Amino acid sequence: MRQSPVVVPLFLLLVPCLSAPALAANQPGDFGFSASVGIADTRSGSYGSDDALTFSLEYQKTGYAAYRATAGFFTIEGRGAGGAAAATPDVDAFYVAGNFVLTPRFAVLHPFFTAGVGFYNLRLTGDLRSDQDLEVGVNWGIGLGVQLASHFLFEGEVSFHYLSGEVASPIQILSLGGRFVF
Repeated sequence: MRQSPVVVPLFLLLVPCLSAPALAANQPGDFGFSASVGIADTRSGSYGSDDALTFSLEYQKTGYAAYRATAGFFTIEGRGAGGAAAATPDVDAFYVAGNFVLTPRFAVLHPFFTAGVGFYNLRLTGDLRSDQDLEVGVNWGIGLGVQLASHFLFEGEVSFHYLSGEVASPIQILSLGGRFVF
């Protein structure tokens, strides 16, 4: 079997990116601010996907661990299932969460895992009702940041939010955004 001569040079270019420690981001004492947009969806068929917006402030405790405070907003479109009494309501939610973030130190790529708890202010609206409720939830997610400049990362994240109320859990949020490190 013959190997491609392109694979070896690509591998040699990729090794320093994955193994060298980060020079600007992920240093103890760094603060970061991120903003991202995305879509929110449940895994049940009773809701359709809709918009999500997230803002985070992060403090890098060590080179591998950080604390993150997040404020976000998402909407999920309810789907009617027959008559008006059986229709699934639309959900608008504002949430505040505190998370712990684990990330290894690489020069360009920054994979991360996050988990935490939060409070979710939900507004359920439909044809026959309009309710507002405060729920407690837990969340976890995985993501990848790509360092484009010394103090800027492009990030993508998938997070799952499990709520204590009547909304179908988990709520999945797929988001893309940027993080400024200062």
